[in-house]
Amino acid sequence: MSQEKDIRLTLAKLIITAVNKIYGVDISSMENEIESKLELPKEYDMEHNIAFPCFALGKPLSPKKPKEVKFNDFIFQIASEVTNEINTNLLLNNTIVEKCKNEGPYINFYYLPSLLGSIIPDILAGSFLAQRPHKNENVMIEYSQPNTHKTFHVGHMRNAALGNSLVLLYEWCGYHVHAVNYIGDVGAHIAKCLWYFLYFVKKTTLEEFETQELSREQIVEMLESARPQEIPHVEWLGELYTKGFYELDFASWTKYPLMGYITAKIEEINNHPSNDKWKVLKITNGIEHFTVVCGGKDYKVNDIVPYAPLGSKKGARLVTEVDKQGVISQGFILSEAELGTSENKEKIHVFPADTTPVGIELTELGRNPENVDPTIPNITLEMKKRETQVKSLLRAMEDHQKNISMLWEITRQWSIDDFKEIYKWSDCRFDHYFHESDVGDESKEIVLKAYEEGKLIKSDGAIGADLGKQLGFCVLLTSAGTGLYATKDLALAKRKFEEFKVDRSVYVVDVSQSLHFQQVFKTLEILGFEQAKKCKHLAYGMVVLPDGKMSSRKGNIIYFSTLQKLLTEKIYQDFMVKYKGVWPEEEINETTRKIAISAIKYGMLNQDNNKDIVFDLKEWASKSGNTGPYLMYAYARSKSTLEKVGLVKDAPIDFALLSHETEKKLLSTIRQYHAVVERATEQYKPQLLCIFLYTLCKQFSKMYEAVSIKNAETEILKQTRLRLVAAFSEVLKHGLSLLGITVAERM
Repeated sequence: MSQEKDIRLTLAKLIITAVNKIYGVDISSMENEIESKLELPKEYDMEHNIAFPCFALGKPLSPKKPKEVKFNDFIFQIASEVTNEINTNLLLNNTIVEKCKNEGPYINFYYLPSLLGSIIPDILAGSFLAQRPHKNENVMIEYSQPNTHKTFHVGHMRNAALGNSLVLLYEWCGYHVHAVNYIGDVGAHIAKCLWYFLYFVKKTTLEEFETQELSREQIVEMLESARPQEIPHVEWLGELYTKGFYELDFASWTKYPLMGYITAKIEEINNHPSNDKWKVLKITNGIEHFTVVCGGKDYKVNDIVPYAPLGSKKGARLVTEVDKQGVISQGFILSEAELGTSENKEKIHVFPADTTPVGIELTELGRNPENVDPTIPNITLEMKKRETQVKSLLRAMEDHQKNISMLWEITRQWSIDDFKEIYKWSDCRFDHYFHESDVGDESKEIVLKAYEEGKLIKSDGAIGADLGKQLGFCVLLTSAGTGLYATKDLALAKRKFEEFKVDRSVYVVDVSQSLHFQQVFKTLEILGFEQAKKCKHLAYGMVVLPDGKMSSRKGNIIYFSTLQKLLTEKIYQDFMVKYKGVWPEEEINETTRKIAISAIKYGMLNQDNNKDIVFDLKEWASKSGNTGPYLMYAYARSKSTLEKVGLVKDAPIDFALLSHETEKKLLSTIRQYHAVVERATEQYKPQLLCIFLYTLCKQFSKMYEAVSIKNAETEILKQTRLRLVAAFSEVLKHGLSLLGITVAERM
């Protein structure tokens, strides 16, 4: 039995004895229940060490309650009387409790300094911080999941820090943990990147590229000759993707990015025969005439309006004739909200009649001359051509055509190598790498088999899972036979369950994917995977800049390489420059790296998972305040104290001497370490450990200022306090390690 369990049972027996003496009621059968209800302080600055809420005593003692006394008042009375009995008659010669105080319905227990200090030898011997007993549960934590051909940036570090810390927390709590990554190495984003390289950088086409007899070395040379040598490989790929996205961004070409929509002139307005809220319009595109049923407002005859004709698309759906209560509507005219000119959903947009041609494509009417090459005669046709080129390139990758496959493999490896260098620098561990390209074919086979077995259904030509009103229809294979992200996640989950025998599967992915994972987990249940019930999507908020969200598409991101450079320079100037020529250069560089990692990881982890983070490098790297570098400094300070004052091995000590309030508070907080780590693990919240460690450091600082260690009244007290300092440093070091932060022995 652990010391903590033994203490709690002793306190339960004290309560049972006091109740028996006061009320003559034997509640010894409640010993385990009383022990389980003992509560650690809700806040670290509370003075008591543990408390018992007396509500559980209300029922067995109810016969003793005077009729005129309300139940809650009776509970308060029990707490008061039991506290008095323990203080008056039951503390003599005990080795645990110094005193009790009652506060409302609670009995607060205060431990003897000797008991508080008795944890120190276990900490220094290593048993207190040793891995918890093994749990028979196989946990897989998937995190990071970067996309190749995009640049790793500061926002990715929130996922990396959170996932890595959970791996360490779960492992220390006794679980068998697999730390895995799922690299997004296929998809439209890669096609856009390589499309831009071929069509804009190399001024060639996919067809011309594939007709060439090229070796791998020649393609590498083609890439290297095009890459500006001052730009790292992966950042260059990121720039190609951003430029490719821009060249395919119809909204940047025209303020009306609605392909197939045109202007039309209203010729007649008539009442609808069945619905007095609608009107029946006769409109023309200048050549033909159409009937449209409209429920909008603020338009008249001869107005020129935006019109979605038959054959155009509204989202993914084709615009077709619709029977509107007996009147066939041939398309529709657009409100200002639908056109994007205001948020008014009822007011029909009206163009200036004197400057707007009838029948012109809206895309051409809204053409942005600043962003469109004037030699492009029709931007809709040009965009359709480009989209076809990207789709053809994506299909060529899927069909493993020779040259494009080599181009993909080379640039893919650039990204993967870069990711691994980042993980190495930032101390993020992975035991296995999954790749999206590995599960594409397998995922389609899973869906088709499940469809044949009747577990999935077909809707509008697409195969998927009917998940009810709340989750809707989860498309797994489109009508064209294309798999989606959810499709691949099914195959990935199957591998996790069958190859790795995973009991619990955790996905660390941002909050925008919440519905996606709800659908995937429910679909896994439909497919018969029992482990689906223990799948967990750990959602988290975004990392934003002071001026808003970062986006690879917009190109307004802080690259990891830039973050690393800025952070390293700041840490070096603030902490290390004074040691130049004094410390070995290797130690300066490694200590700088450790402090930099503490700044970024602690800054990311010391947050509510559900909230967005405003990234602030200056604040996170500060020497003072609630930061990683401050905690690192607190550790180094404690180690310096031990070295300068001199902890003597086997010297006489007496933990009962640690009676100053700051010493007792520090020890009381240290004793809660196991509970805090377990709670942080169970709730997937490393922030709870961050709060604990920062509180611990503040308490250590207060103790350091309040009592003298070097000039303690006696040698025994000095050596005892030094052991408290040593225990603090070990707990802080261990706690930081569970956040993925390695301490520096001196700063």
